[in-house]
Amino acid sequence: MRKKLNLISSIVCMTVLLFSSWESIAQFTDQGPLFYIENSNDAVAIACVNEGTPNRRAIVRSTKQPFAIGTEFILELSDEDGIFSDTPLVLSRFTTSVPISIGQDIDFDTPFLMPTNLASNNYSMRVRAIEAGVEFLSALREGMSIAYFNTDTDSGGVTINSVSSIGLCAGESVSLTASPSDFPEYEWAIDADLTGTFVIIPNETGTTLANISQPGRYRARIPLPSGCEGFYGGANIGFITVIDFNTTTVQINEAPRVEFCPSDVKILSASVDGNDFTYEWFRDGVLQPQYDGAIINLPESNFGGIYTVTIGGSDTCSITTAPVEVVNLGSDILTRPPPEIMLLPTEPTLTLSITTNAPPGSTVEWFRNGISFQPALPIDSPGALSIDISNVGLYVASVFANDVCMDTLEATTEVFEPVGFRTVITTLLDCDADSGTLGIENLFGITDTGVEVPITAAQYPLFDFEWFSNGQSTGDTDPTITVTQANIGETYVLDATLRGTTFPTARSNELVVEFLSNALVIDASSSFIPPSGTVTLSVPQSGSYTYEWFVVVDGENRPAINGDTIIGGQGTNSIEIDRPGQYFVRITLLDCVIDSNTVTIAGEAGETEIIPNVVTPNNDGINDNWLLPDSLFNQQDVEVTIYNSRGQVDFTSVGYQNNWPVESSKSSGGEPIYYYIITRNNSVVRKGSITVMR
Repeated sequence: MRKKLNLISSIVCMTVLLFSSWESIAQFTDQGPLFYIENSNDAVAIACVNEGTPNRRAIVRSTKQPFAIGTEFILELSDEDGIFSDTPLVLSRFTTSVPISIGQDIDFDTPFLMPTNLASNNYSMRVRAIEAGVEFLSALREGMSIAYFNTDTDSGGVTINSVSSIGLCAGESVSLTASPSDFPEYEWAIDADLTGTFVIIPNETGTTLANISQPGRYRARIPLPSGCEGFYGGANIGFITVIDFNTTTVQINEAPRVEFCPSDVKILSASVDGNDFTYEWFRDGVLQPQYDGAIINLPESNFGGIYTVTIGGSDTCSITTAPVEVVNLGSDILTRPPPEIMLLPTEPTLTLSITTNAPPGSTVEWFRNGISFQPALPIDSPGALSIDISNVGLYVASVFANDVCMDTLEATTEVFEPVGFRTVITTLLDCDADSGTLGIENLFGITDTGVEVPITAAQYPLFDFEWFSNGQSTGDTDPTITVTQANIGETYVLDATLRGTTFPTARSNELVVEFLSNALVIDASSSFIPPSGTVTLSVPQSGSYTYEWFVVVDGENRPAINGDTIIGGQGTNSIEIDRPGQYFVRITLLDCVIDSNTVTIAGEAGETEIIPNVVTPNNDGINDNWLLPDSLFNQQDVEVTIYNSRGQVDFTSVGYQNNWPVESSKSSGGEPIYYYIITRNNSVVRKGSITVMR
């Protein structure tokens, strides 16, 4: 990270020395050089640069010295503290082709690109002239404000955690990280009362504001050099709202009991609304996957029930609201045909039917393409709630409910005819058995416009099915087939043909039979990390598997992260590691999940940094004591403390001698579980549990 913007006192002496070192070089100006933007005649002492105006020119007037043809002029910039090094930054240079008299301008009129890593109020700029081997220096232009801010590559400005809001549950904290990260400092402030008044947080100038638990609206501002703030149009400021997730701040806005008629606009809304949160709505305890936002609109029918919403505020924080009871004052259509259905040519008629809880005195009328197909009948009349159809079209069952709401309820179904079919098969595994089932996931009828409409299970008997394995018919003609371990690696497809028609057979996708083996073993390219080298861990590859690698830290399984706990490969069957540890992989196939064996990779040949979590003090000379690796054994800056399961100290030592529990346990290692904390220079380096097995 670059230095802070303010000039630090420790460089004062250096400045004096530098001034004295070039005072002997003759000056040819009274004032230092200035910038001006390309295509502008206004000379300025600041350079507020962005991707739209990356170029600058410069000018200085020679007030004390004429220069001959062939003189080279060099425009030099100091560091952010105003100090010129032995090799200062050169912004531009040219050799004059005409003589320059006293009182004339020296114009660096060829535009030059400003460096993109500048941000300070304290730059100095000068011009060095070299005439026939003799050097001259201009006066310094000191205290210059220069900054580069790219509003394209920096996503239009400052962001915090790449979100606009975040939720915290009780006892949680969060670190706020501003981006871009390459600015020398940030100014952090909080509006705790959400009144629009921000208070600067003292002594917080880094990219990250750590361990935040106070709710409010936070602001991160790049304190751009004086005169540059407005140049960036506010892009140097980012905001984030931290919300305290509890039952008073997170709730359904509506009353604990709300009543609607079917024709009402029926809205439920969460008190916390934002694209950065996740929403799961439940009705009578059942997830309603069609709702995924802060505001939901309930359907015309079948909306009554107890509603809650679970809102996720961060990766670790979610809260479920208090319930709200929604009461339907009117009636429902309880069951209805699918919204789209296929009329097969081998079906003489197709029956559409509904059920309703509308009271006596209610009527139902059926329409086709907006024209009454069956006149209004009392709902308790025989056949009133169903019709037989033989033509495509848009069918509507219109129920007038004789209840307090006096609403009309509708069930709509569009009926199509096919021009072809498509078959999709899937695998169902019994995770606890060595068998599985292949079967139809979907059988679609395809319309002349390309719309795919699911064939209902009641229509399956109108089709002939045939299973093939590796291109050969199996003789199975049901919509499902059972496979076992003996079929692993075989490729299956299913043919579906509408019986009695000339429609072409619809062949399904291919499925390769796979199972998860309980004997999943990791293959390691080495048992230790070679010097400046890596180790590859791998398991069998399959396009049907999902892979998640874990590293065991202090007895806790933590997902391995690319570029952090592993070099790379997370999500694949093979990872590359450069540090010792215990690793395993979790593989998922459909609904089945299995963990591999755990493999231990040592730090180098014959040595391991793994801390054992099991000892067997049975005096057989093997694993009797708890043995720490060399980096922690007999180290005077390392303290080991072991506790029993009740939190009482069983053993403590500085310079541990690998002698617990046989020689140094208060309880003689007689309890099954102990816990340890290892510190180095009073900082915790490892902690975990120890199981004693006798």
